[in-house]
Amino acid sequence: GLFNSVGKTSCKNGPKKDGAGNLYCPTVGRIRHIGPLFNQSNDPAGGLPITANSIVVGPTGGFGWVLQLDDGPPKSLRIDQIEVDSSTTLMLAIPYPQGTSFSISANTSPWCSPSNTHSCTDEFAAVDSIQHVRYSQGNKYYYDTNTKMLYIRVIMFPLTYTGDNLNSPTAMWHLWDLDDPNNKPWDKREHALDRYSFSGITLPKYSTGNYLQITADCNQGSASSYCTNTPSYVEPQVCPLGYVQVSYDKCCVSAESTNCVDFTAPPTNSPTTLPTFGPNSNLFYNPGFEDSTLTPWYANGGTVQINAVRHSGSRSALCKDRTASWMGVEQDMIAGGGRFVANAKYRVSCWAKLKNAVSATIKMTLRTEDDNGPQWKGVSKAINNNSWTFVEGGLTVDSTGTLAAAKLYVNGPSSGVEFWVDDVSAVLIP
Repeated sequence: GLFNSVGKTSCKNGPKKDGAGNLYCPTVGRIRHIGPLFNQSNDPAGGLPITANSIVVGPTGGFGWVLQLDDGPPKSLRIDQIEVDSSTTLMLAIPYPQGTSFSISANTSPWCSPSNTHSCTDEFAAVDSIQHVRYSQGNKYYYDTNTKMLYIRVIMFPLTYTGDNLNSPTAMWHLWDLDDPNNKPWDKREHALDRYSFSGITLPKYSTGNYLQITADCNQGSASSYCTNTPSYVEPQVCPLGYVQVSYDKCCVSAESTNCVDFTAPPTNSPTTLPTFGPNSNLFYNPGFEDSTLTPWYANGGTVQINAVRHSGSRSALCKDRTASWMGVEQDMIAGGGRFVANAKYRVSCWAKLKNAVSATIKMTLRTEDDNGPQWKGVSKAINNNSWTFVEGGLTVDSTGTLAAAKLYVNGPSSGVEFWVDDVSAVLIP
């Protein structure tokens, strides 16, 4: 591949040009922030240059980065030496021709041997919107057939494994935080992720040996390692109507205005279009509470706060000030596109943990309303204050006549008991 030429035929030590004046380390592509503020009319160079010996450093968060290579989309792309804190999101977009299929994985060091307590590779799953990639645990990807763009979330994971049993009985992938402990006795690192701390400041520190791998199955172009027919890049509309992009992560009424909106939603080709959902999609918006606000969740009685104690990622929902067992955190599953429909069955799940009680029963309750009035059903499980517990079950949206309401909330413990909820999921069962 291109990187294997580094130090041999390109990007060598010594002279920077050959006898004919050609660079030994020429530009092979460009990378830039997503959004019209950074398009070619504002930056004719097309972004920062990429060479065979490519190291990219820049602000994370915001709308993401877009990578374009001169010879076409890469058939094989390896991303390593990653330094991205899970509290911020780095989206990467790459244009690929229609009909391309993908195999994307996280891979650890070659000496890893899988077991029940740790895994060595994790295959990413395809989802059906940019939003689902952005709010995922990092192991999802999306190909937008309208803009012909592949989207992944670039995440940092441990050097010696891709899944652990920190929050589950067996090895499971999750979004690691810099403070997550390393629970592998054969690995002497204190924390799962390499990090650097000084004077109270902690920064991510890359590892050497683990990497993300993108393999694209496409028609080969004139260059053997690239796809043919690079699609024309379609700039996603990143700002709401009436706003313009003023930075990589902010939109305002004008460049001088203080009437601004900080970025909360992922870039889409049409900012007013809700994400679509496929058969394997998680139907909750903001399922891991990773957005800067609780929306579209809300308190079904009591108080619900975004909290730093989490099962994965950087946030969870803390349910407190409860004066009845039915109080908790709730989301309307009809608002925003009718995600729950009449007489369909869904697999629902969440992770939960108690704060101020030793044990209690947690419930995922579905409240529906049809021509016969309101109805309640749910799934439940005992949880504790020592570890996160996985709650899962099937729920059918039974309905007679018109389905007027479908709201799902997490509740159950008695009055006064506080609990955390994270990584909530609802998937349609065919």
